[in-house]
Amino acid sequence: MDTKLSSNWARRSIVIRKRTLDETRDLSLRVLGKLFKPLLLYYLALALPIYAIDALIWAAFMPPVAFDAGINSFPYRGFALFWNHVDFLSWIYVTVWLETSFVGSLATQYLGIWLFNSDGDALSRKNVVRAWKARWFQLAYYLIVTRIIRTRFFYAETILLEQTPFRSRADRISTSKRVRNINNGSWGTFFGNLWSTETYLCVGVTLGAAMVYFLVNSLVPDLAPRLIVFDLALFPALVFGCRLYYVAYSFFSYVNYRIVSEGWDLDLAFKVEATKHESPEGADEAIPRRFRRSRTLAPMTLEFDFLEKETSQEDLTSEERS
Repeated sequence: MDTKLSSNWARRSIVIRKRTLDETRDLSLRVLGKLFKPLLLYYLALALPIYAIDALIWAAFMPPVAFDAGINSFPYRGFALFWNHVDFLSWIYVTVWLETSFVGSLATQYLGIWLFNSDGDALSRKNVVRAWKARWFQLAYYLIVTRIIRTRFFYAETILLEQTPFRSRADRISTSKRVRNINNGSWGTFFGNLWSTETYLCVGVTLGAAMVYFLVNSLVPDLAPRLIVFDLALFPALVFGCRLYYVAYSFFSYVNYRIVSEGWDLDLAFKVEATKHESPEGADEAIPRRFRRSRTLAPMTLEFDFLEKETSQEDLTSEERS
C-alpha cells in the first residue's frame, strides 16, 4: 500500500478549471514525476507480457539483415533495403501505439483512484487490481479484440472512470455510444491536441533512437550489438517508455474534456452547495478530496494552483513543523 505516498499528497490539490494544451502537458509531467514509481509498476505489469508477445511477432517479420549485421555497420546495398528496415521500425511504433490504451489501463485505474478517492487505503495494489479486473472484459474487447477498427480516444478512461456498461441500459448508455459522443463532440480541439502530443513523442523516440545508434557507434564500436538487439530491445524500450507519459496526458485530457465540454466543474460546485443545505459537515465529502474547491458556486478561481505553488506550500509546511 502506498500509505507514505498518500500522506505526502494529502495537502496537494489540483484546481478544477479549463487548461490549455501546454498546461495539460505540464500537469501530466508533474504528476508523472511525483507518482513515477507506482505508475511505472502498474504500467510494466501489462507492458512486459505484451512486449514478450510482440517480440515473437516482430522477430517473424524482421528483415534478414538484422540477424547478421552489427549496429555499427551500414549493411544496406541500396536505399530499398534501408527503407525496408525503417518501415519495420515504423510498424513497431504503430503496434505499441495501438496497444497503449490497454497497456496503460492499470496505470489509468491507479490515477483515477488517486485523484477521486480520498481514502488512502484505496491506493493499495489489491484494490487497484480488483477495480481493474472488474472491467477487464470491456478493456479486452475494446482495446485488444476490436482495437484496429476502434481508433477513437478515451476508451480506457470511460470504461474505468465512468464505469459505463457494455450494453445500453434504461439509465446508462453503452461504452461505445459514450465514447462516440465524446469523440464527435470535441474533435477539433482535444484530438488536435492529442495528435500534436503524439507527434512530439514520435519525434522524441526517433531522435532518441538515432542518439543511441550514433553513441554506440562512437563510444563502443567494438562492442556494438547486432541490429536485432536494437530492433527488438532498445527501440521498443524507447517507444514503450514514452507511452507512459501519454497515458498520464490522455487521463488529464479526459478530465479537461469533462470540464470544458460538459461543465463538470459546475456539476461538482452544485453538489457542494446541495450538500451544504443538507449537512454543512458533509460538504467536504461532496467532491474528490484532491480537488480544491470554492465555498460558493462561482467563480472556480481558487486560492492557488497546484502547478504554481507546490514549492511554496512545502516551504510553509516545513516552517510550521519547525
